Amino acid sequence: MTRRRRTSKGSLASAGLIAAVILAAFLYFTDAPASAPAPPPGASAGATVPAPAGPTLDSAAAVAAVAALPDAAYRDDGSYAGHRDDLFGDSWSFDFDRNGCDARNDILSRDFTAVSLKPARCVVETGTLADPYSGESIGFVHGADTSDDVQIDHLLPLKAVYATGGAAWTFEKRRALANDPVNLLAVKGSENGSKSDSLPSEWLPGVYPDVSDRHDAGQRVVWDDLPSDTALQCWYVKKLVPVFVAYELGVTPEDRAAMSAVLRTC
Repeated sequence: MTRRRRTSKGSLASAGLIAAVILAAFLYFTDAPASAPAPPPGASAGATVPAPAGPTLDSAAAVAAVAALPDAAYRDDGSYAGHRDDLFGDSWSFDFDRNGCDARNDILSRDFTAVSLKPARCVVETGTLADPYSGESIGFVHGADTSDDVQIDHLLPLKAVYATGGAAWTFEKRRALANDPVNLLAVKGSENGSKSDSLPSEWLPGVYPDVSDRHDAGQRVVWDDLPSDTALQCWYVKKLVPVFVAYELGVTPEDRAAMSAVLRTC
């Protein structure tokens, strides 16, 4: 695969953009107040949805940010398999914002309405999710047989991060990304399963069917088949790009093309 070469055109503007996006992420991390963005396009009509926090770019800024991302290749040498916790920390064991709650329950509290919480245990017992991917309204009840109805999606999947440059990161940086609210989103469990470890060239909300291990299958989104209403895909990519930027993660040519193709429809 030929690596895509970056040009110097607009480099100063791109550098300024990247600095601005990183600053926006920093302000979020330090609990600066932010106005609530509009509900995601997948939400049911009339639903009141606390949209995921963190920086969201307009279309022009997102296009420039994608163009400025460093090149990366996807290299899965097998060292991730079976070692997720060793590489990124035990699931939800890291209290990113030091509020005494784990990341999963923080995100459920953020993304649900009508939340019922056991404060002593910091566990969300019940709530309602307007799933941003399917638009369905999901009533959540904590329990062994029901908790998986709502799962926490890593916008940048951990296996993909590891395979596109994260293998060289420190453990602390990998653990931060795995628990960073900017990279996390409460979604319907089956939608999270459909996405799996996929990057944008392999999966977009509302576009791609459930296919496991798409890198091995060599399957890609066919851009001629994008639906006429791409508002959901635009929303998703605009949420994803700031995570790439904040963590200085490189992007493969396929994923750069995929995100650019979506953003051109916004």
